[in-house]
Amino acid sequence: MTIAAWRLKAVDLAIGNLIGSNLFNLAILAIDDIAYLPGPLLSQVSSALAFSAFAAIGMSAAVVVALMAPPRARLLNVASWTSLLLVLLFFANGWIHLRHPG
Repeated sequence: MTIAAWRLKAVDLAIGNLIGSNLFNLAILAIDDIAYLPGPLLSQVSSALAFSAFAAIGMSAAVVVALMAPPRARLLNVASWTSLLLVLLFFANGWIHLRHPG
């Protein structure tokens, strides 16, 4: 659906679909954490996967903040601080998974 919205030039719909899907998945993790009886859910996974969850939360928060208060400053007149943060978190997440698989 996101690709179809992008092709229709409905950028708001495409971004809303991505953010909504991500937030829904994080909500499912929160429900699973409550239902998981042996203890906190993230204590049972590797630290690399826990970082992925925190990176997803950070990326979602950055996008929500940027939607509420659009950044005016741009880096080299191309990207905002939000874009830079998203790219940095994405590559940091990839680097951690490359260095610590599993």
